[in-house]
Amino acid sequence: MSISEETKLWIASAERDRDTVEILQTSNRPPYEIIAYHCQQCAEKYLKAIFIERGRKPPYVHDLLKLNRDCAEFCHELESVESDCERLTPFGTITRYPGSIMEPSAAHMPWVTGWMENIRNAVQSCLSKPNV
Repeated sequence: MSISEETKLWIASAERDRDTVEILQTSNRPPYEIIAYHCQQCAEKYLKAIFIERGRKPPYVHDLLKLNRDCAEFCHELESVESDCERLTPFGTITRYPGSIMEPSAAHMPWVTGWMENIRNAVQSCLSKPNV
């Protein structure tokens, strides 16, 4: 299936966040809160790409679970990543400012990047089907 040019722009932006994750993880001093933030941003942009592909304006929210549930009506595969969306959401807001109650570490990165990849893969699967 061919996707719209605007959807491709959202995907490209999401992929830049994913590239940023990969680059930052190889740093001598990885900024784990920034890596987690870009994981959340990648997932958020992928979910919003579904809205774009459906000709709808994406809502101005950072809650991945809400976005996912809104998109799941078009693509039932997204139901399988609900828990990943819920777990990844806080990294888009809470970890962005000093004094956060969440301080991701190297030990968290396999989970955080895994949630991002699961959401990314589910959205890519949805976008490859007709009538997303």
